[in-house]
Amino acid sequence: MVALLATAAVSLGIYLTPVSPEPPATKPSTAAPAAWSLEKNRPFHGTPAQDWAEGEAAIRLPEPVATGAFTAEQVGTALGKVKEFLIAGRLNRDVLSGRELEPLYAPLSANLRDALRTELEDPMSRPAFATKLAPGFRLLPGEPKINGTIHVEPGAQKGELLIKTNMVYAYAFDIDNPRQATEPIDVVTSVRIDNEFTYRDGGRWPAKHRGLDMATGRGFYFFSACPFLGQGLLAPAYADPRPKITRGAQSSLEYFDPAARLPDEITC
Repeated sequence: MVALLATAAVSLGIYLTPVSPEPPATKPSTAAPAAWSLEKNRPFHGTPAQDWAEGEAAIRLPEPVATGAFTAEQVGTALGKVKEFLIAGRLNRDVLSGRELEPLYAPLSANLRDALRTELEDPMSRPAFATKLAPGFRLLPGEPKINGTIHVEPGAQKGELLIKTNMVYAYAFDIDNPRQATEPIDVVTSVRIDNEFTYRDGGRWPAKHRGLDMATGRGFYFFSACPFLGQGLLAPAYADPRPKITRGAQSSLEYFDPAARLPDEITC
């Protein structure tokens, strides 16, 4: 099942939030399932994200090469700005908590900085660019796990680069009562976001448009509590008061795949 969060002109196409589908049919088994308990020092164990890299180092940039009219050095500069933006929006604890947004604006052109400030006045526009945790929930101390790709190509106009990112960010939440979590994805949520950035440089562009000057995003939350989604907030699945759907590991693999097709259904 999938829940629609928002559409917004400047920021996104569609921002979706999937919850697990029914698992595939399996042969009945008389064996009792193995008990699971949260190990806070390795919360991703048992999820597809367990072997991913974590933190800033997990956002791996391609080797910059000359692209269109841009030199390899200029491409490297553009990629660095994109990485700075992704780090701010998905890893910076002050941004995640909602205490601070300035790190998100720092890598942008003056034009996009002003546009995004206005856009993010609508909380439903925020998920395409930055994760915000629901109040009352906290992440475990370890860094989020990240997997995905970043691609560079010439832009539509002279003096433009198009940078596409297809990323999955896995967050591990702390929990006061570990008995509330009965499987790994009760505390691990997955945020899949596809962004496109337009980087502009050269004399044809006014100074306020030089740099990262356009950004769009679409994606969804996996295994996140539905009651918070209407506010554009991320919360762990254990916080959802609705009856829980049994979620097998195999049925969840696609939710951690940055190359998987975005779902079409809109329910939660």
